[in-house]
Amino acid sequence: MTDPEIRHQDLELRRTLLRRAVGRVWSVELGERWPVGGAFRLEGRPDVAARGGTYSPAGTREGSVADLGRRYRAGELSPVEVTQRAIEQAQSSQPKLNAFITILADSALEAARASKARFKRGEPLGPLDGVPVALKDLIHLEGVKTTSASKIMADFVAQEDAPVVRRLRAGGAVLIGKTNLHEFAYGGTGDVSHFGPCRNPHNPQHMPGGSSSGSAAAVAAGVCPVALGTDTAGSIRIPAALCGIVGLKPTYGLVPTEGVIPLSWSQDHVGPLTATVEDAGLALSAISEFQMPQLRAEAKLKIGVCRELFFQHLDTDVRRLVESAIQQLGEVREVEIPHLHVASAGQAIITSAEAGAFHRHWLQTRAEDYDWRVRNRLEASSEAAGRDYVQASRLRGLLIEEMTAALAGLDVLAMPAVAAPAPKIGQREVELEDGPADATALLIRNTGPINYAGF
Repeated sequence: MTDPEIRHQDLELRRTLLRRAVGRVWSVELGERWPVGGAFRLEGRPDVAARGGTYSPAGTREGSVADLGRRYRAGELSPVEVTQRAIEQAQSSQPKLNAFITILADSALEAARASKARFKRGEPLGPLDGVPVALKDLIHLEGVKTTSASKIMADFVAQEDAPVVRRLRAGGAVLIGKTNLHEFAYGGTGDVSHFGPCRNPHNPQHMPGGSSSGSAAAVAAGVCPVALGTDTAGSIRIPAALCGIVGLKPTYGLVPTEGVIPLSWSQDHVGPLTATVEDAGLALSAISEFQMPQLRAEAKLKIGVCRELFFQHLDTDVRRLVESAIQQLGEVREVEIPHLHVASAGQAIITSAEAGAFHRHWLQTRAEDYDWRVRNRLEASSEAAGRDYVQASRLRGLLIEEMTAALAGLDVLAMPAVAAPAPKIGQREVELEDGPADATALLIRNTGPINYAGF
């Protein structure tokens, strides 16, 4: 089969899938329900307070944010040493992993020297002071290229820092580079980039997951303890799962997304990828108003499990490991989310429409400069009309209500982040316990509905 034939078949498939999504959202009777857009906030949702007591982790991992801060304060380690090591690892791992698009050696070392001076004075700025941090290359950093892993933006230089970058700088973080990603963040595999595919540190033949592929690979390879990613349908949680690290997609609106190239304005989130859960909380506290809660290490969670969708069609090992972990975490209660099965359809329509709107000019003037797989997604957006977008926004409100009800009296809903382990680069079919399935669709199946509802 020739390349044009493959491209045409892929485009027709994407058009067909979007038409099916349109049919599914219209199959739900919504009465006089109003649409819910990207400006919704948390009124009416459960406010789950942290359990009382003192948080004392069993042990802090060497090289973690918490460990570095302790050793900096004790004078056992210098931010300059740590930053120099991070830069060397970023450079040496490039041929194998291709996790970075830009490495900022000079400015990083300058920031590290300033951090070292602050620690000598006993005046650190926060938990990320002196900590090497990488940024997904959708996030503007003044005077540095923001490429979006694309040919179209390959030479675009940001004129100012994104608000989330200003928060990192204010906390003393050392910004070591801009990481690779799935072009324009429009894909969950992480292996489509103008600068070549990023690879999984555990086995470079396998994909790291996307779209925040380079951020996940950099943390998993030990280059830096924290990297920022973005998440529209799973793009923080998917690569975190496939690379074996922690990925946190915060609640919608908690972390500012201004100054970040959008995929879907009403579903985009910025959040940390880290080596530990503790580091995820510390990183979130640096980029938002979140404060680390006081927890008792022995506290048991009240866990909700929704079997529909989230636990269907899984890899055998994924099911075994996730089910075992949930049982160890606390008290489990089965819950229902009646319209969860149509959430992915609404999510797809909103993503397609908003991405199509952002990319409209470039599609008209530079269509050939997109990777064909990304261009097909954008061109297929014409299959959804304005009324379909409104219907998907009305359905979103219903899902928010149902998820809020499901969470009543619970701490969390628990589910597998992804249905199968990391596929090989280029692999588009995986074998599940009940037969083969499309790998790309499975990657966002469990994560996408959470963006759609903003939880």
